[in-house]
Amino acid sequence: MIKTKSLRRMIVLLVFVLLLTLLMQMSRSELVMRWNGDNDGTGPQAAARNALAPAELARIHQERLVVLVDPDDATSQKVAYQAEQVLTGMKKRFERVPVGSVMPDPAPDGVIVTVSDLTRLAGTEWLDGYVARGGRVLLAIEPENNEAFSAMYRRLDILEIGTYVETSDIRLHTNVLLGFAGGEFRDPGLHISVLRVKLGQHSRVHVSAGEHVPLLWEAPYGKGAYIVFNGALLQEKINRGLFAGAIGVLLPDLIYPVLNAKLMYIDDFPAPFPQGTHPLIDRDYRMDLPHFFKKVWWPDMIRLARKHDLKYTGALIVTYGNRVNPPFDWESDADVSSLVLYGRELLKEGGEIGVHGYNHQTLSTVPRVSRAFGYNMWPSQREMTDSLRSLRQYVESVFPHYPLRTYVPPSNALDEAGRQVLKQALPDLVNISSLYIEDIRNLSYVQEYNVAPDGVVEMPRVTYGYRIGEYDRWMMANAVTAYGIFSHFVHPDDVIDEVRGGNGSWRDLYTSLEEYLELVQDRYGWLRPMTAAEASGEARRWLESQPVFERRPGGLNGYINGFAGPQYFLLRTDRNIVRTKRCEVRRIEQGAYLVRADHEIFSIDWTEKP
Repeated sequence: MIKTKSLRRMIVLLVFVLLLTLLMQMSRSELVMRWNGDNDGTGPQAAARNALAPAELARIHQERLVVLVDPDDATSQKVAYQAEQVLTGMKKRFERVPVGSVMPDPAPDGVIVTVSDLTRLAGTEWLDGYVARGGRVLLAIEPENNEAFSAMYRRLDILEIGTYVETSDIRLHTNVLLGFAGGEFRDPGLHISVLRVKLGQHSRVHVSAGEHVPLLWEAPYGKGAYIVFNGALLQEKINRGLFAGAIGVLLPDLIYPVLNAKLMYIDDFPAPFPQGTHPLIDRDYRMDLPHFFKKVWWPDMIRLARKHDLKYTGALIVTYGNRVNPPFDWESDADVSSLVLYGRELLKEGGEIGVHGYNHQTLSTVPRVSRAFGYNMWPSQREMTDSLRSLRQYVESVFPHYPLRTYVPPSNALDEAGRQVLKQALPDLVNISSLYIEDIRNLSYVQEYNVAPDGVVEMPRVTYGYRIGEYDRWMMANAVTAYGIFSHFVHPDDVIDEVRGGNGSWRDLYTSLEEYLELVQDRYGWLRPMTAAEASGEARRWLESQPVFERRPGGLNGYINGFAGPQYFLLRTDRNIVRTKRCEVRRIEQGAYLVRADHEIFSIDWTEKP
């Protein structure tokens, strides 16, 4: 009897130990298992379907634009390039035509003129007749005040011409930038020269600058219209949303595809936190840095995500050591407890663990790049590969079978040698997330939204930091308008960096970031929160599909070749939507709708302006 009781106790004890071991293992891996069952958009996708056969596609009239460019003028080339990038993103057909060419046949649906010296339009007199008969022309750069302009300005509904004025103040009278009708931006980064003009009563001003100087207006002429942009901002990549808005004025009832995603990255996380103390943190919290990040910063970041509907994508670092030669020994270099704690909570909140690097040495073999950031240069691709494989082993030790889908370059720098290593060292990689903004130093890995030849999705980030200014809001509004994307990133140690944090308290930085996120939620509540891996799967469908639209009285029909799942479009129209088929249409503001197409063939019916 005694032996039986002892045996039972032993069995109970063994079962208890087994359950405890199982629970501990689940605490490490249950989130990964749950993640593996989620639809993150990176797994096998439905086979793409085509709405139209080639012969059917050929019968449909697709919107087609002409971009008039001066091959001998650098500024004209820049404006034309940005126009073509915007139109490519919109999946609109276009043709680049040198100034002085005869009128294309058949006549286009719109013309974008990229020259400021209108004397260069000699031989292009067909423009006036084209507009008079119902065509629409966008003059995409401020005109030079010369004889050619004097002969034309009345057709632009200009009554008086003044002098050029300098300003950094822009006011939006319509939603050329989505979400900002009636808004104002004032920042030195928006400095422009505009020609002071007085307009007639027939014009509609969409944007003004400085002291009520028209910056973008629409002037009816005959049966068509001239749309005039009275500045040089459209030659810059960051203003593509403004360009997209101007094209929305040029082409009535414009519809174009967008990603419809809201992304938030935390670079250098999870990673070893700084040790010791910092005067501002010690003053406000009486904590050392590791405790501050654990007890204050991270709970605040979780609170922001829950309140403002965000999914964080972390960019992991094993160590801040600067080693670029083996061994890359994660067992001695890494703070495993940090990955267990923060990685688990990041995944629990619906986030993603991405890769920043084994350390913070950018993957470059170019001395100029390494020197610029104060990094050690990698001897070869072999050492880069070894370091990333060690990082994979580190993650595998804590989160077995967790696929590393996202790569964020340290300091947003990556050269061709490093780029070649990534797919080999990170076999589950689906996207690289670096920078969208142009870099005048030519050090950063600057991206366009596209799918690279090796199949990796390029997913650039747009804005950065806790201290948000007017220019950041301007960049954000442009990205949302052009691509339907909000993409922002921060670092934990921005809080204690004199430059990035500006010696502000964490409470001040938190408040600034929260106000920014509240603005995004208020103006763009329709954006879908995603991790970078999730967004890359959606982006692949967005980028690889080929939508076309057939206009008809009372609406349009949409056809998507390469349809592999629901896709989103922005429709800019003042018409009243009355009926839809195989799609959902949501009014997001006056004159703008979000369209979700659930089938490769869909339709929208409308009536005239309500």
